[in-house]
Formats: sequence, structure tokens, C-alpha cells
Amino acid sequence: MLSKILSNLPRWLAPAAIALGLVACGSGGGSMSGTNPMPSGCSSSSCGSAQITLTDAAGDFASYMVDVTSLKLTKADGTVVETLPIKTRVDFAQLVNVTEFLTSATVPNGDYVAAQMTLDYSNAAIFVYTDAGNTQTVQVAQVLDGNNDVLWSATPPAPTSSTLTLQVQLDNKNHLVISPGHLARLALDFNLAASNSVSLTNPTAPVVTVQPFIVASVVPKDTKDIRVRGTFVSADLTAGTYTVNVQPFDDDHADRGQVVVNTTATTTFEVDGTSYVGNAGLSALAADPVGTLTVAFGTMSATDHTFTADRVLAGTSVQTSSLDRLQGVVTARTGDTLTVLGGTFWMHSDDSDHFSAHAVALSIGDATKFTVAGNPGAAATKAWPSVGSRITAFGTAGKDASGNPTFDATAGRVRLEFTSLWGMATTIGTGSVTLNLQAIEGRGVAAFNFAGTGTTTAQDSNPSAYVVSTGALPLTGLASAAPLRFFGLVQPFGSAPPDFNAQTLVDFQNTSAVLAADYEGGSTAALTASAMNLVLNVSDPALGDLHFIKIGPQLIDLKTLSTNVTITPDPSSSGPFAIRSAGTGDMMWGGTIDTFNNYADFETELATKLGAGAKVSKVLAVGAYDSTTTTLTAGQIAVSLN
Repeated sequence: MLSKILSNLPRWLAPAAIALGLVACGSGGGSMSGTNPMPSGCSSSSCGSAQITLTDAAGDFASYMVDVTSLKLTKADGTVVETLPIKTRVDFAQLVNVTEFLTSATVPNGDYVAAQMTLDYSNAAIFVYTDAGNTQTVQVAQVLDGNNDVLWSATPPAPTSSTLTLQVQLDNKNHLVISPGHLARLALDFNLAASNSVSLTNPTAPVVTVQPFIVASVVPKDTKDIRVRGTFVSADLTAGTYTVNVQPFDDDHADRGQVVVNTTATTTFEVDGTSYVGNAGLSALAADPVGTLTVAFGTMSATDHTFTADRVLAGTSVQTSSLDRLQGVVTARTGDTLTVLGGTFWMHSDDSDHFSAHAVALSIGDATKFTVAGNPGAAATKAWPSVGSRITAFGTAGKDASGNPTFDATAGRVRLEFTSLWGMATTIGTGSVTLNLQAIEGRGVAAFNFAGTGTTTAQDSNPSAYVVSTGALPLTGLASAAPLRFFGLVQPFGSAPPDFNAQTLVDFQNTSAVLAADYEGGSTAALTASAMNLVLNVSDPALGDLHFIKIGPQLIDLKTLSTNVTITPDPSSSGPFAIRSAGTGDMMWGGTIDTFNNYADFETELATKLGAGAKVSKVLAVGAYDSTTTTLTAGQIAVSLN
């Protein structure tokens, strides 16, 4: 049974979240500085500004690409406003470590109490992992809704409907209030793990059942870098800022308002393949023509919502009119040929993304230009990409004689991106940690061939004794066998040890435990709700395929616990806490999601529904887990009811 749990195991280590919304009424948009022209039907007194971001963390999926076609907002007086005039194609599985800035919009004034989102699966591209090590990927054969009606299928017959729509109620005490001269923010949390169930009864033809779980909040917390993508408008070298027309993801056909990007003396730039830092980088960007594509990674102020970039890419460092782009993780290297898994292609020929379920052979050479994310001074060579490196390559996509995907960057460029890995500490030294390595970029170590990574064969990277150079990172308090996650760069090929050079450390023993439980057919005995906590019944015979607590690579099977799990609300968190209830009519699987920004209101509503006979079908919670008391102190809780 444990292997079945692993095959369905979500790979996310933080709550999956999506913040979607508010493209302006009409075709215009507002900017952070408030200088955008008003869209049709709006004036400075009748409309206000809203900024929307989107993020997610991968579940069972290597790729989850669907179209968001509608987002309607409902005012307290019942007025419904359509805020998404064009569809937006999103691969939710790729938004693991960043938050995407979707739009800066000007919208009509009002007190908004609900949202209604529509997802279109007619052109879905969904790929799932079919093994516990996340080395094998296959496209799903069918996508079903909660009534088992077909939304998408690889074979006939065609579905009668391909869309799902869900009504989301905002917390009664925290509505979305749009007013002149004020910037508001709405976040809709979309949880892949809570929204999808994967059946691997036939591992070559998986079936995904979708029951979208979306949570609304006007008090979002940013826990990741925010990514702002758009076309260059202007720069102010004195102020250290530049302005872009927002074009999220890989959209090149519609502007979503304007954003002013603040830079600092330490902001790193890569402009047209050349690295800079500070004002020199801003000057290089200013020399590029209006309309140049830019991507910035940084943070957003919680008070005035201004955006400050830590790293900026621009021009051909984003994409080009003559080169394709490949993103993925290197799993093996032989000479100048790198094997890349999880490959996502951007094809310049059709301006769209394509996911490869198969390994991609990436060719590099002496003429390939190499850069390192966030390190403009690095003298990178073709030796730098090694096994485990996450890379972005620019070149030409193709196929070999057998039809397998290839990518030629011998006359192109390769950028080494920050890579994440996690494992269990075996030795904690001074300036280094030795790990029993569990995964790199979410893929189990079985996916990687470390041959050639060391200065000698005997020194090739060993997953059971993987040496991480930690530099000045604080290691005080770390314990042997502690689950740890590092962000940084893999040691250049052929030069280990160390195997990895860390820039950030996350101790999962104290953070981000994920509890997931589902119940076949629903259960009335799954949860007991009180004003203090929820108690999860680990002996419930209805407990299904999902029954675990995951802390980094550590997996705790709920069915092996001798006592029930207590889910206690984190007193420092404002949630969101959410209840998804079944419904009737044309809405997807039916239903409404109620969101709450405090546990007391959430528990009152949940206890009422359980008391009326509702059955629990799924529970997800994220927080800090204490194994001695089997208590999860949760900052977010989501419960689905039948």
C-alpha cells in the first residue's frame, strides 16, 4: 500500500496557491504608479486599482496546462462583473518556486464578495509521474469531473463539455473593496493536490478526476520570489526604476497593465546574454528598444505593494525570434551531451510551450555562452552544467533518427539556474553538511546518473553521502537525520567534491509539514471539530490512498500512527481556511467554496455542516508537525465535503 501512496504523492512542500483575477474592464489597465490611462467606462472616481499574482506548487504532475477563460466577480448588491476578457494559458505545475504577476488592473469601484472562475480543459496538456522516484512521466488518458463526465480524452468520443466553473465566497470580514486612489489585491489559492485525484490503475493511461479547490483572500502572504514579465516601456536611471507592460507567462499578445520595477545597487541583470549589476544593468536595459521582453524576480511590499527586483533578465536572455528555449534539470552527462528531464520547450516558430515527457539530449560546445543566475561575475564554462543542474538553454529543438527530442545549443546559450535539493543530514560539519540525498528539483535520486561528476571516478557524487558546501549559512541547531532543503548551484562537472554549493537552507523539521488524507465515498467519522482544533481519525476505515504527513523527503504514514492527529490553528496565521461543499446545477461537480481568515469562523461553519450530516472527502493542512504529540500547527487548512 505504501508504494501506492508514493505513486500518488504530491511533491509540493508548501501550500499550492494560485492568485488569479482582475484584468481590467475594457482593454486598458492601471499601474502601480497610477499613471495608466483609464479603460473604457472608467474614470478616476468610478474605478480603482488591483494587482493580481499567481503561483502554485506541483502535485502529482510534471505538467498541468489548461486555459483560464473567465473570472467573474460578484458585488454585495448582486452585480456580476466579468474581469477576464481573454483566456490565459497556464501550466500550474511549473509555478513551483515563484509567484507570477498576472495583471495590474483598473476595475470598477465596489464591495466584491465572491468570485467565479472557469477552467477550460479542451486543450489540456497534463502529464503525471507514474513512479515513486518521479523518473517516469506519461500524459493522462482522460480528465473527468466529479460526476465522472469526460472533460478531455485522448481518444473518442469527444466530451460534451470541457469547462469547469466554481463559485468562491470571500471571507465575510474581508471583502475585496475597490475604491479610487487605493490599490487592492485579491489572491485565489488553487491547490493541485486538493483539486485532483490521479488513478494509476493503468499506469500507461492515467485518469485524473478534477474537483477544483480554490480559496479566496484579500490578505495574501508572499512566501516565494515574485516574477514580473513584460515588455520594456521606459527607464528612469536617476530613480533606479523601469516600467513594463505586463505579459505574464509566455503571452506575447496582450498587455495586462503597467508595473514599475524598482532596482537597487545589488540587483543583478542579464541583458542580451551579458551580465551586469546595479545601475550598469539598468543602463544596458535602457539602451534596448521599447518592446524588449523583460523578466524580473523580486519582492513586493506588503504596505504599498511596490515591486523591487533582485534579478532581471531582458532581451534575448528571455527569448529570441530565432532560437528555441529549453528548461529542465540535467540527469546525466557524457562529454558535451547532457540529458535533460522535465523539459519544457518554448518554440519560436509557434510562440508556445511544449512539455516533453521524454529525456531531451542537449548538445553544448566551446562556442556555447554560459551565464549563472544571480552571479554576473561568474566565469562559467561548458564544464559548469553538471548532473542535478537546473538549466535554461537557447538553441534549436529537433529530433534524432529515432524520433527522440534533441536540443542543440552549440551556437546558443545556457544559463545555470538556482537548483533545489533535499535530503536527510548524516554529518553536520563546519561549512558543510553531508546528506543522504532524497531528491533534486523534486525528482528522486533514481533519476540521476552521477558518473563523471567527481575529479576521479571514486569521487563521483554519491547520493548516500552527498556533500553540500554551506559557506556562512547558520547550521546551529541542526540535528543528524534532520530533513533539510538547500537552494544553490551544483558543483561544476568533473570537480566534485563538494557536490553542491548552497546559498539558502530550509530546515523542514521546523517548517512546512504537509498533511493529506482522502476518503473514498466520504466519511462522517473522519474529523471532529472543536473551537480549539480538529482531530483527524487515523483509524477511519474509509481512509483512502492519501494518508500521510510529509516533511521534506520524510513520509509519515497516518495508518501507522497509534494516536489521532490533532490539527491546531496557528495563532499567528490568518489562513486561509476553506470548506468546499457539494452543490447542484451546471457548475463543475456543483458546489461552493467558503473561505475564512480566522479559525473560529471556519470551525463554526465546518461543525454546522458536519452536524447536518456532511461527509468529509479530503483534508489538507500545512504547518509545523510535532511527532511527539502528533500535533500539526497549521497555517492553512482545506476540507472538502460531500
